[in-house]
Amino acid sequence: MKYHCAHRWAFNAWGGALQEQEDALAPATGHEVTLRITHCGMCHSDVHIREGGFDMGGGKLSSLERSGVRLPVTMGHEIVGEVVEIGPDVKDVSVGMQVVAYPWLGCGACAVCVQGDEHLCGKAARNLGIQVPGGYADVLRISHERYLVPIGTLEPARAATFACAGITALGAIRKLPALGADDYVAIIGCGGVGMTGVALLSATSKAKIVAIDPDPAKREAALAHGASLAFDPGMADALKTISKTCAGNIAAAIDFVGAESSSSLAVNLVRRTGLVVIVGLFGGEFKMPLPMFALKSITITGSYVGGLNDLRELVALAQRQRLPQIPLDRRPMASVNEALDDLINGRVVGRVVLQP
Repeated sequence: MKYHCAHRWAFNAWGGALQEQEDALAPATGHEVTLRITHCGMCHSDVHIREGGFDMGGGKLSSLERSGVRLPVTMGHEIVGEVVEIGPDVKDVSVGMQVVAYPWLGCGACAVCVQGDEHLCGKAARNLGIQVPGGYADVLRISHERYLVPIGTLEPARAATFACAGITALGAIRKLPALGADDYVAIIGCGGVGMTGVALLSATSKAKIVAIDPDPAKREAALAHGASLAFDPGMADALKTISKTCAGNIAAAIDFVGAESSSSLAVNLVRRTGLVVIVGLFGGEFKMPLPMFALKSITITGSYVGGLNDLRELVALAQRQRLPQIPLDRRPMASVNEALDDLINGRVVGRVVLQP
């Protein structure tokens, strides 16, 4: 079946509402693949993308427009769909397959891409939902079949979240040191990605998980999906209470918020020789007295999404064993603007998944 147009939800002004539009779609050529989208997860980074950039601290904002992103923008990068058309050179997928799309497309030729880290390409990044039309649509064109991972019998809505929330959490967890049953790991921020982090860490580690989030519903959900303890960072003496409850033995903290307050909490929570992994993109500046790096001998690192091989491995892991399943909030694609508002205002527990 040939698809000659794509029905999309896109914004035409930075910060504006998403509007319906139709774009012509030429027949697939070469290694191109056309997907009929069945599910698309909604990521908090979409909030920043629509705003046009990220808070870099000190009153400075990054600019997607200055970096070359052009309007209109069709967001959405957690995509599962059915293959409905393939180019003449496609060999690895066939019409009818259900696949999850890897969204972080690099140049494919630089040293970073060759080692499998296309998401970190600094030469020609073209990401689904930013530079390339994404999954807030009914049809999507993928440039090469290598970016598609068959999901087999996995639940499509859940598999869609693997493309960002899943591999982002997995990438951060893989940076943690070897942990034992007496160690604690703080998960700061229990939104969709943080909740996925709780679930994956509980399935792959014996360490005790400490969930930290101001929303009581998210703390409750974290406890239901693998956390041993949960705390409100806004309570009186939060740092002292959390540290005392964990006997000062927090070996690592993963900051899925990436704000000034959350990063400060993370570095003060971890024990000496502890590790802090900053994942979130909320924004601001990181500040810490320089002598504390040496006195605490801590390590601070960043973690940005994950590679194509991470997506393949996560799909394979989910096929081998049942992973803890975070809450999914399934909504029709037409409700995308309301869903974004709910995400901005903290009214989402787990992950919103849109369906055309």
